[in-house]
Amino acid sequence: MGSAAEATTDLAQTMAKRIIGTMSHAEALRTLRTAFPESSLAERVAVLATLTRRAPVGLPHIPR
Repeated sequence: MGSAAEATTDLAQTMAKRIIGTMSHAEALRTLRTAFPESSLAERVAVLATLTRRAPVGLPHIPR
């Protein structure tokens, strides 16, 4: 049986996969809100922030 931390990590990874390829932060958050309406805004923003910090050099910039 998985821990709560593993479940949170799995959710974050699933969210991250859903927003790969979005062109703006607003579009990414809108996509997450539609796909994960039960998740809080704080969770969705945290996933977006994590991806923004970890973006590889070759990916296009997501304007704010």
